[in-house]
Amino acid sequence: MTSQEEKLKVINELQTLAERVHELKQQHRQKHPIVIEFSGSPKAGKTSSINSLELFLKRNGFSVKVIQERASVCPVSDKQSPMFNVWTACMSLAGMIGVLEDKKSTVEVLILDRGIFDALCWFEWLYSCGKMERQLKEAVESLLLHEDFLKSIDIVFAFCTTPEKSIEREYANLLTNKPGSIMNVSVLQTYLNAIEATIKSKGDRFRNVFKIDTTEKNQDQVGKEVTQMALNTLRNVLMERIGYFEKTDELISVLGTKNFFEYEELRPLLDSNKIKFDYRDDVEDKEQYLQPIPIAVISNEKNRILVVKKSNIPNTEKSPEKDRLLPYVGGHTRREDVVSEGKGCLLDICKSALKRELKEEIGISVSLDDKLPNIIFTPNVEKSKKHLAICFSIKVEGEPKLNLDANELVLKKGVSKSGRFLTADELQKEDLEDWGKIILREYFKTEQLTLFSNQEQK
Repeated sequence: MTSQEEKLKVINELQTLAERVHELKQQHRQKHPIVIEFSGSPKAGKTSSINSLELFLKRNGFSVKVIQERASVCPVSDKQSPMFNVWTACMSLAGMIGVLEDKKSTVEVLILDRGIFDALCWFEWLYSCGKMERQLKEAVESLLLHEDFLKSIDIVFAFCTTPEKSIEREYANLLTNKPGSIMNVSVLQTYLNAIEATIKSKGDRFRNVFKIDTTEKNQDQVGKEVTQMALNTLRNVLMERIGYFEKTDELISVLGTKNFFEYEELRPLLDSNKIKFDYRDDVEDKEQYLQPIPIAVISNEKNRILVVKKSNIPNTEKSPEKDRLLPYVGGHTRREDVVSEGKGCLLDICKSALKRELKEEIGISVSLDDKLPNIIFTPNVEKSKKHLAICFSIKVEGEPKLNLDANELVLKKGVSKSGRFLTADELQKEDLEDWGKIILREYFKTEQLTLFSNQEQK
């Protein structure tokens, strides 16, 4: 097979994969862009790969934005000063946040030309060279490694090549061979060491870090590798994976004693169950799976309660939430709520998921520091037997401005009560589902409300 035939084969493979992802886009709504960071040593092929991926994605119908590296416009003249890299890291972080927090953004793939991981590599290099003090390094890293930032980054590509190859590529089209402050064998080798050290010490804090050695690869080979990984990641984002753990006899026995628990009552049993993730339809089909659903009861100083009504419920005919006002907001835990594989207890994952859900569905940010939830379990209908409410109570001032997601919730318009704050007495007059009734009883001390019976739901 000729090189041209090989290239056509690669193109066809990638375009077929892109078409499959497009089909998924028609079936599932992408709630946030996938974020891909490109990092690595100079002249390792990073910029060429960014340009190749951006062009491929745009030509195949994806909305793409690139946050360009800001090193060339950094006002700090000394490139080996810690402040140079602090400045560039902050600019990259600001660019990423600006896109992710923009409700009007239609970006599906966000590309960072150097970002958090890259900054960590340079800080490691500066520290190893005696150019950065430990206290400053740890302080800046503490910010950059915050979970809220790391969980947004889906892939890090760490490009590497030998110092000799970097220099060969640098001077291939220049009329000089004099070394620069960075482009010399000594600095490039110590920087490669810093990349390895960062992958080893902090790589598991990121979802996916792929080291790509381009020394013996041509641009087509690198481009295929990068594009394939980007498309597969986008496919996984669209094919929602939700959290679950397997029921145990002991847990079900305890849950059968009542409907409302303090978290500490169940902590030993819950902590012993490792949360797993699988495709939503597969999880919903399994009777032995229990799905933790983090929810928030949001009320103000006047004990008025935020209520919403869902507009998009999978398997809607079987859902107790169908056409009912809900005195809570929340949803499933998803794979993206865990930064590192195998890391994070159920409580941490639920907090991460709830903060994401509140941002996505009603457009507010909350702090869940030191908050412990209650547990609600109402196995009165078939669907409810598979769901365990992890319920947090949150107080807000007044009635904050909300930005309801029209794809998920009925908007606050006309006579609609969705998105409004109601009193407990007003809510008692509504046709509530079981979780709503228990919330009114336990948090707002209303009179005992009868829970749905199996007969009523048949």
